[in-house]
Amino acid sequence: MDVDSIQDGHYLREHILLSHGDDRNGEAAAEILTRVDLEITFGSEKLLNLEMLLMEIAHRATEIEPLVLDAELISAESVEKVSEFDLLSCILDSEVKELEKLVDSIQMDIGNAEKMASDEDPVSEMNHKVQDATVSLKQMQDLISAIRRQSANFEKVIDPSHDNSGSGASKDGGYENGHVSSHSAMHAEEQRNILQMLDQSIASELDLGKKLHDSESVMEELKLKLHHAEHESFFLEESVEVISERMFAAENASELFLGASKELIDKVNTIQFHLSASIRREGDLKSKLEQSLTKLDGSNSTLENVKQDSEKVSWEAMPSQAQPDYEFLILQDKIQQLEEWLRESKSGLSLTIASTGANEVEEAQNMPRSEMSILKIIVNDLKDAIFRTESRTQNAEAKCEQLSHANIQLNEELKSLKSQGSDRAGLLEKRLKESDTQLEHAKASVEAIVEHQSMLKSSMSDMEQVIEDLKEKYLKAETRAENAESKCTLLTDTNLELSEELSFLRGRVESLENSLCKANQLKVSAAKDIGIKTKTITDLVAKLALERERLHLQIVTLTKKNRMLAQKCKENINEGTLLNNKVTANEGELRPTKIMEEIVPDSSTTRTKVSSCGVLL
Repeated sequence: MDVDSIQDGHYLREHILLSHGDDRNGEAAAEILTRVDLEITFGSEKLLNLEMLLMEIAHRATEIEPLVLDAELISAESVEKVSEFDLLSCILDSEVKELEKLVDSIQMDIGNAEKMASDEDPVSEMNHKVQDATVSLKQMQDLISAIRRQSANFEKVIDPSHDNSGSGASKDGGYENGHVSSHSAMHAEEQRNILQMLDQSIASELDLGKKLHDSESVMEELKLKLHHAEHESFFLEESVEVISERMFAAENASELFLGASKELIDKVNTIQFHLSASIRREGDLKSKLEQSLTKLDGSNSTLENVKQDSEKVSWEAMPSQAQPDYEFLILQDKIQQLEEWLRESKSGLSLTIASTGANEVEEAQNMPRSEMSILKIIVNDLKDAIFRTESRTQNAEAKCEQLSHANIQLNEELKSLKSQGSDRAGLLEKRLKESDTQLEHAKASVEAIVEHQSMLKSSMSDMEQVIEDLKEKYLKAETRAENAESKCTLLTDTNLELSEELSFLRGRVESLENSLCKANQLKVSAAKDIGIKTKTITDLVAKLALERERLHLQIVTLTKKNRMLAQKCKENINEGTLLNNKVTANEGELRPTKIMEEIVPDSSTTRTKVSSCGVLL
């Protein structure tokens, strides 16, 4: 991965932050706080990576410090280390700037969430979450400021070399350019490797943030699924209860229908029994009617015989009118008795017809038999009386008249008896018709009962089908409940796994916090060491400046002395007067030349030292 990919990643992160800022107004406080927590975790992870990078830069700074102090140690490796140090410090500055932007966006989110929480409820969990977020944000700001201070100290380590490199740049520029040109490929590869490592760390941070967000969303989805599963199980239990109640009601209804059908069957059997009994009674009544009709015919024939006998008696009694009075009185008594018996028979017939029903018709039909027997007895008595009165002709006319009156009365009685027999026959016919209608009604009721039984059977079959359907539905509901229970067990297992993952992540967060605390302690100790080293470096720079001024003054004085000695040598050479003077002059020339030879390399070494110090600074 190269610099363009890193710039694209930074652009994407800035775009995400801006989009979060645009959508912030329409979100709820809970969503804002969740996003703030995710951003804080992302920032803390990034701070850990930056602290690791800071420790690496501090280690490299300790390696660079002897190179700054000693100019003789400058080499290709030292130049590479300095360039790597500069590159890492630039990367640290850019990452710190991005973190500052992230902190600003988090601060804006916390302000919005605090306003929403204060509007909703001044004392709630939201306010506690906001306070925790502000505390963690302050810690992040403190860490960022500490990183800023340390990066500024690192810049102080590099800046003196850049400030004081103006004088020696013309002298050593060619060497440095050649060295850098020879190692440019190595720098590019190392830069790419460093950028790849940084991109990988950023990608891991983003992946961790996404995983945290996904895990929270999965937890919420699982909670919703658990809630829905509980509701479904509750509704399934209610439906199962309703179905069981319907099953019990259907069973009770089926039992009631069975009882009602049995009762109806018993009623039908009783009605059939009554119908058979009524048919038998009807046959008995018909036979009794036929017998009564035959008896009436017999009674009519006997009455005709009685009339004929009475006429004969009247014709025979015409000559014998001188009968004694006591016989006539006996006949009158007998006739009165007959009239009384006839009246009693009429009243008995009317009473029996009114009081008795169809079952006592036999008694009403047996009454004419007794009357007929009585009439037969009377007729026999009359015959005896007529045979007795054949010789008596005195009172025959009166007796004939009385007998004629009796015959008239008997005829009337016979007519009345005939009319009563016809009335009885009509009544019997009416009763027969009524019994026929009752039979028809009974048959219709039997047919209706049979139809009702068929309806009951069909309803029973329908109820059996409904019961089977309810049983199938109950089995389906049981299968659904079992599936819901299996889903609940799966959800509980997943919830346990997620809780374990959360506990693992919390332990990891605690370990990261502990590592943060250790890193902060190391950072504080490193800052103290860096401060001490910076003080020593500043003291060394001041000493170097004083040494430089002192050496410069020494060089100036030595050059002046050298010039003076050169002029003196020239004067001595030009004069060359005496040998002694020559010898002395030669000795004097040898000494200053040695001194000059000693002074000139000293000055060249000091110049190289000063120039190298300027380059390093």
